[in-house]
Amino acid sequence: MSSFIAFPAGAGSRTDAPTVGSGPGIASFLKIRTPGGIEMTSDGSVYFLDFPDGVTQLYRRAPGDPINAQGKRLTDFKDGVGGFQVSPDEKHLVFAAAPGGNEQFDLYHLNPATDEIKPLLVNSDVAYGFDTWLRDSSGFLYRANDQSPRDFFLYHFDLKTGKSTNILSKPGSWSASDVTIDGKRALVGEFRSISDSRAYELDLTTGALTDISATPPSEPTSNNAGGYLGNDSIVSLVSDKGNGINTLFLRDRKPDGSWGELREPLPHLSKFEIGGAATNNERTLGSVTHNVDGYGMLTLVTLPDFKPLPTPEIEKGLVGVADIQGRTLLFTNSNARKPGIVFAYDIPADPTKTGPAPRAITARMDREPIDLTAFRLPELIKYKSFDGVEIPAFLYLPEGAKKGKPIPFVINFHGGPEGQSRPGFSTTVQYLVSQGYGVMMPNVRGSTGYGRDFHMMDNYTKRWDSVRDGSEAARWLVKEGYSAPGKIAAYGGSYGGFMAVATVIDGADVFGASVNVVGVVNFITFLEQTKGYRQKLREAEYGPLSDPEFLKSVSPLNRIDEIKVPMLIAHGLNDPRVPIGEALQLDVGLKLRGHSPELLVFPDEGHGFAKLENRILFSEQMVRFLDKHLKGLEPAKP
Repeated sequence: MSSFIAFPAGAGSRTDAPTVGSGPGIASFLKIRTPGGIEMTSDGSVYFLDFPDGVTQLYRRAPGDPINAQGKRLTDFKDGVGGFQVSPDEKHLVFAAAPGGNEQFDLYHLNPATDEIKPLLVNSDVAYGFDTWLRDSSGFLYRANDQSPRDFFLYHFDLKTGKSTNILSKPGSWSASDVTIDGKRALVGEFRSISDSRAYELDLTTGALTDISATPPSEPTSNNAGGYLGNDSIVSLVSDKGNGINTLFLRDRKPDGSWGELREPLPHLSKFEIGGAATNNERTLGSVTHNVDGYGMLTLVTLPDFKPLPTPEIEKGLVGVADIQGRTLLFTNSNARKPGIVFAYDIPADPTKTGPAPRAITARMDREPIDLTAFRLPELIKYKSFDGVEIPAFLYLPEGAKKGKPIPFVINFHGGPEGQSRPGFSTTVQYLVSQGYGVMMPNVRGSTGYGRDFHMMDNYTKRWDSVRDGSEAARWLVKEGYSAPGKIAAYGGSYGGFMAVATVIDGADVFGASVNVVGVVNFITFLEQTKGYRQKLREAEYGPLSDPEFLKSVSPLNRIDEIKVPMLIAHGLNDPRVPIGEALQLDVGLKLRGHSPELLVFPDEGHGFAKLENRILFSEQMVRFLDKHLKGLEPAKP
C-alpha cells in the first residue's frame, strides 16, 4: 500500500477489513469507554464528557440516575468540545471547543438552568484558555494570544457585562491559578520550559507582580502557583528546588503584606513527585496525589494545617482527584484492567476515622463483548542503557509468553518528551497483547516523574542519548529472550513519533518496523513552522534555531538513508504543534529512496486523532501493518 488521504465516513475511504487474529477486532476495543472530566454539583447532578457517537460532547446526568445512564447531551459541536468548568455557585458553566483539532480554542457559556449556550470568546485567529473562576462566580480569568501570536496574556471576563479586561500583558506564556476572596489579587505563572517557570502574585488593581517562586530568578527551577488557603493568608506552590523533585511548599503572608519563607507541609512525601492537588470550595479539606514509580498515591489532609486524614483503600494503579464537594472526595482510579472510574468517598468529620468504602459514580458505558478482567497487568522493569543509566519501563506480556520464546514486540514511546508512560488503561496495548504481541513502554531519559536531573538529561545537545535509550530497550528484549531482531516495532506519537523514527536508525540491528504518529523528523522546519507561542518553549528543549548544524544532526530526515524498515506515518492535517509538513517530508524522502511508506492524513484532525472513526481507521491499518511486517501475515482482502 502507498499513501492516501483518510476522509470521514461516507467519503469512500473506510475499508472495514477484518484484522488478523481471533476474538474481537481492535474497533471493539477502541469503543470501550467511561465518562471523563467529571464534575458533580451539590444536588447530585454529574457533568461529564463522553463520545457515544464518536465525537466528544458534554453531558449531564440527573440526580438519582443510574451510574451508567448516558444522561442529557448538552452540546453538538461537529468537532466536539474540550474541557469545561462549573462555577463555584453552580449557576454557570464554561467550556472550550476548537474546529478540526487546530487547538484555536473558543470559550462558550452554558446556563445550567436552561441549557442555553452562547459564545463568550470566539475568534478563529486567537487561542483562548480558561484559567480560574472568581470566588464569587461573577467572572473568570483566562489567557489569550490576541495581542501577540507568540505570547499568552491574561484577562478578566465579567459575566454580567460580557466584557474583558486585560490584567497582564508581559511577553511570555502566562496563566492564572487562583483569585483571592475579595477578587483583588491573583496567583499567576510564567512558563518558559518544564525546568524553568516562575510563580507570582498579581495585584489586580495596580498590576504589580510579586515573585513568590521558591528560588531567585538567577536559579532557574520549576515553580507553579497553586492556590490560596487560610482566608488568603497562605499560598501554595509546587517547585523542584533542592532535591529536584516537584514538591508542595507554602508561604505565609506577613503583617506587612509580603510573603514569608518557604515551608514544607508534607516533608515525609518529598521523595515522591507531586501529581496534583485539590481543595473544596470552603478550603477546609485538601487532597494531594503523588507519583511513585508511575503508580499513584493519594493523601487527604485538613486545611490549612495539612494534618493527614485516613485514606480509603484504593486499588493499585493511577489516582487522580476530580473534585471535593463539601466533605465528599471525587477521585479517579484506573489500571491496566480498569478504565478511569470515578469514585466518591465521604470524609468523616472525625479525623481519626476512615469513612465507608468509596462508591462508584461512573461506570463503563459501552456494550462491547470484552472481558476486562482478562487484560494483562504490566511488570515494572529497569534496564541499563549505553552509559549505565537505569531506564524504567512497563512490560506487557501475552498469556504464556516467557523468556527464550521470542515473540513480536511493540516498543511504545510516550510524547513530550516531558511525559511519562504509566500503568494505566490502554485499549490499544491490550488489543495488541491479546493478539500475541508484547508491549514495552520505556521512560527514557527526559521523562518526568523521576526528578529534575532525569528529565533534563536529554536537553539540547544530549538529544540523541534518549534515542539510544530507546534502542537499548529493543536490545534488552533480544538479550533477555523476549523477542528477536526484526520482530520489534518502534511506535510513538508526537515526540514519541520522533523516537519511532530515530530509534530505527540508531537500532537498525534490532528493529523491524516503525509507526510514526504526528512525529518530528526535521527539527529546523518543526521549530520554524510550529505555532508561534510554542517556538521558544520547544527551543528550550531541543535547541535554538540559531544552532542549525546541531538541529540537523539530530533530525532523522538528515539520516533517512539509514532507514531500512517499513514505515507507517499518520498525521492530522490541522496539527498546530507538529505541522503536517513533517509527515510529508518523511513520506517523500522515503519514496525517493525506493521505499513504500504507508501514509494516513486526516483532514479533520490535529495533533492526534480525536474522532473515534479516525482512531479506528488508523488502528486497523496499524494492526495490518504490524501483522505483515512482524508476523509475516498478509492482510485480509477488503
